[in-house]
Amino acid sequence: MRDLLKSLNNSLNNARQVIARATAPAREKWREITTPLRTALAPVSQAWQRLTAPIRTRWAAFRERFPVAGRVMGWGGRLLKWGLVFILTLIVGVWFGIFGRLPSMEELKNIETANSTEIYTIDSVLIGKFYIENRTAIALENVSPYIINALIATEDKRFLEHSGIDIQSWFRVGYGVLSGEGLGGGSTLSQQLAKNLYPRKKYKVPLLSLIINKIRENFISVKLEHIYSKQELLNLYLNTVPFGGDVFGINVASRQYFNKKPKDLTVDQAATLVGMLKATTYYNPVRNPKNAQRRRNVVLMQMVNNGHLTKEEYDKLSQKPVGAKRYNVDSNNDGLGTYFREYLRTSIMPDLLEKYKKDDDSKYNLYTDGLKIYTTLHSKMQQYAEEAVQKQMQDLQSLFDRHWKNYKRDKPWGDDKWIDQQIKQSARWDALINDGMSPEDALRNFEDTVKMTVFSWDKGGTEVDTAMSPIDSVRYYFCLLNCGFMAMDHRNGYIRAWVGGTNFRYFKFDHVLSKRQVGSTFKPIVYSAALQDTIKPCTYFPNEIKKIVDWEPHNADERYGGWYSVNGALTRSVNVVAAQIIEHVGIQKTIDLAKKMGVTSSLPREYGISLGAADINLYDMVKVYGTIANSGMRPEPVAVLKVVNRNGEVVYDYKKELEDDPDLGPHEAALSANEAATMTKMLQNVIDFGTGARLRRGYGVYGDFAGKTGTTQNQSDGWFICYNPQLVTGAWVGAESPAVRFRSMSLGQGSAMALPIVGWFWNKVAKDKDLRGLLNERFPTPRPEVLALMGCHPWVSIRPDSFGQLLNGVQDSVLRDSMIAMFTTPNKEGNDMTAVPPGGEVSVDNLLKAAEKEKKEEEEKDKKPGLFRKLFGHKPEEEKNKKEGNEEKDKKKPGDKKDNNKQ
Repeated sequence: MRDLLKSLNNSLNNARQVIARATAPAREKWREITTPLRTALAPVSQAWQRLTAPIRTRWAAFRERFPVAGRVMGWGGRLLKWGLVFILTLIVGVWFGIFGRLPSMEELKNIETANSTEIYTIDSVLIGKFYIENRTAIALENVSPYIINALIATEDKRFLEHSGIDIQSWFRVGYGVLSGEGLGGGSTLSQQLAKNLYPRKKYKVPLLSLIINKIRENFISVKLEHIYSKQELLNLYLNTVPFGGDVFGINVASRQYFNKKPKDLTVDQAATLVGMLKATTYYNPVRNPKNAQRRRNVVLMQMVNNGHLTKEEYDKLSQKPVGAKRYNVDSNNDGLGTYFREYLRTSIMPDLLEKYKKDDDSKYNLYTDGLKIYTTLHSKMQQYAEEAVQKQMQDLQSLFDRHWKNYKRDKPWGDDKWIDQQIKQSARWDALINDGMSPEDALRNFEDTVKMTVFSWDKGGTEVDTAMSPIDSVRYYFCLLNCGFMAMDHRNGYIRAWVGGTNFRYFKFDHVLSKRQVGSTFKPIVYSAALQDTIKPCTYFPNEIKKIVDWEPHNADERYGGWYSVNGALTRSVNVVAAQIIEHVGIQKTIDLAKKMGVTSSLPREYGISLGAADINLYDMVKVYGTIANSGMRPEPVAVLKVVNRNGEVVYDYKKELEDDPDLGPHEAALSANEAATMTKMLQNVIDFGTGARLRRGYGVYGDFAGKTGTTQNQSDGWFICYNPQLVTGAWVGAESPAVRFRSMSLGQGSAMALPIVGWFWNKVAKDKDLRGLLNERFPTPRPEVLALMGCHPWVSIRPDSFGQLLNGVQDSVLRDSMIAMFTTPNKEGNDMTAVPPGGEVSVDNLLKAAEKEKKEEEEKDKKPGLFRKLFGHKPEEEKNKKEGNEEKDKKKPGDKKDNNKQ
């Protein structure tokens, strides 16, 4: 031992000599600088020398008797002295802001915690939040006393006695470190609050970071104690303390883990939450319930020790399970109106908060300023819309998969080039190529089977674990159908429901805003333009193929003959008549009217737009139909009614803004009232007799409705938009790419894909006692001059003027009725007014059978020799090749969308 001490002493002396030589110039300079100060302090130094003389005498005797130990103790004293000097230097540095500015007293008086913004429906239901830290402030009187007692007993039992710094706790911690016992931390609640308000900074040296941050927290805690009462400090603490993940504050934590308000927590639940504060992950009551239970019991025992519980109560409570769950009430991916909330976050609120600022002209922060956003959404309608989407899309995806299963002649996406494009646009492909892999090897890598998690409807629309190759996963997701749905009060533009897709957690893209070809849902714009021209509802057009410039449109069912009134042609969605109408009215007039009615997309200057050969989003199409419904006045969709700040002050009020600026509401008169009433009457026929008839027959929807279906080329997109006297509702259904489609019209038409979503929505509204009144209102009775324009047959087999002359010459009523029936009833080869067979909603199996029957009929039709071939002896292969050549020629014609809009 003696040799060890000698060796240590020699090492210290050598180090001392090295340091002395290295610092000699600096020390000499320091002595020169401090000479005046030392001279002034000489009397103090002399007094200190006299006072410490006895101690120094004894110390000299000790060193003489024990020279080695004396030297070691001398070095220890020097280290302690320089350590204290170092700490003092850090304290001075922190005070003067060398390591970052300390908050001033004024700043601490005006603390504003980062509170989340809350989103409410028009019927006052909280549907979500925007936040960086998920926090909602709460007053202390609304917090259970169990929380306060457990917190003080566990974290700072002398909280009511100290002034921010608890010296006794320092000694307790020091003793615990030396003895190896865990006696708790030394931070007071005020110091923890300082840490919550001003997060710790990181410096290059970890130990230095800890010391500096502790010093900062001590300074801030003392300031806080001077400004706030103990009750106010507790309130601030409970609103800022983190509970792990994105949960901040007791208000959110109590709802997140126990689905209770803080004032309703039981003593064991309060102890569980307080216990989490030691280590929020390790003691998380959902992830680690056993750890949480042990920690909860420690907190309960501390409450016993501090007189807040009896031993008997502890014995009973300590045996209870934790019983916590994760309630995802505030998740941005879950809850009601996820797509609508994202629309608010990205499209509405940034512009609104740019315009309306705080009193000091600074901008509101959507994520931290604790705003309350009151929207136009109706919680029940939104719920019904999401349920309708869930039901239809689950059924339709199953139908789609069965439709293509074991079908070898074709693939849902057609050409594999679509899949290749998706692969080469993926992050996995980029990573493989960047790692030096050749394109050929990268493609082979995509064919290796791996374990993965995919979205599936098999369990109601959630993730499932499976094994497939990456290329198969691309094909799988490529064939998933998606949708958009929107409901709006066309009288004022209030958005009542908004569903942008099947599941926001997995599919973020909002299909209310995505642009797709709209099919025959565009036809009401064309027909409205016709009414503004010289065309009337009873103007007749021949049901025949007519070439317009270099475009030759066909009917979806390829049935021709007779003459259609404008009213009848819209009811039956006759393509060749719509084409003749736009030729008469003109492309530019049609485009101009579309813009007035709410279309914001760029429309191609081609006749094909009459059949929907234009990419428009559902949002705009709902405005178009809302314009017709609102007597020709275009409604402007409204999402937000009011915004209130954390102090209860109104930041934005739509109704007051509307008084000052009427252009915020319906103000663009795109149609006259008579034109709108005429269009409504015509679109009612579509619902009652035409392609939208399934709305009534399949879903029990009653009352007045008007609307239109739409189907695009190859059954890629299905549309349905309808309205009643109060609401306009619209839906789109399709895959991510138009290349993915159904093979038959029976399954791929708008009335089969999109109409059921609208139908189920209205079905649920009709069954709700609070909302069923929406279906009771009737459309206003059209004026006599409007009704007079509608009194004609939808279809006649001979020229309309000849038909009129023929009837005028017949006086016998029975004969007259027989002639009317003869010339106005389509034969078996003609167009049928009934879009859906009687008997209500068609089953999945029946739809599949109908689709297969339709396909077989087409195949048989191709096999049968036609009259032309019988007469001239053409071989079937030659006629087929000729037909395919003509089809290719048709496809190359500019603006040709001949089968784009089936219905």
